[in-house]
Amino acid sequence: MDIETKIKEDMKSLGCNSELKISLTFHLYIHLVDEKLMYDTEYCYNKDIDTLYVVARPSKNDKLNIYVPIPTYDDISLDFINKMQENLCTVETGPTINLAFIESDSTTVIYSFTKGLVERQPPERVIENKAKEERRKFINKELKNQWKEIIDRALNGGIVDDDDCLILD
Repeated sequence: MDIETKIKEDMKSLGCNSELKISLTFHLYIHLVDEKLMYDTEYCYNKDIDTLYVVARPSKNDKLNIYVPIPTYDDISLDFINKMQENLCTVETGPTINLAFIESDSTTVIYSFTKGLVERQPPERVIENKAKEERRKFINKELKNQWKEIIDRALNGGIVDDDDCLILD
């Protein structure tokens, strides 16, 4: 029995009966192990939502990430993403879920979705932040334009008027 058959049989034994889901999860598993070189890579099955998925660590010290394989022709809604997050995310994995869109030629593109949207800032705050950014840009531009003169003054002590000096006895 070759390794692909063994892994697919193991996935089926978890409770998944969909050949498509098993095939997609197998491709994702191999992608994460062989191409992304992830650590602690495991495939799992959630019977409540009939979903095969993979958990893996990008590096040894990272938390586990959740990867759900999706065929590229499937329509994905926010409700679907929320359902996946509610059923798969744990304290150990955090609020992020990764959807791995897999093409028929095994091309894989992964998008991350994190629970909890950031509230939109009020218009006054956006204007205020934009003004601050413009001031920063102006100051950085002036510093860049005056850089040579600033360095020369710093290195040469600049020009000192006698009126600015205080003589200590």
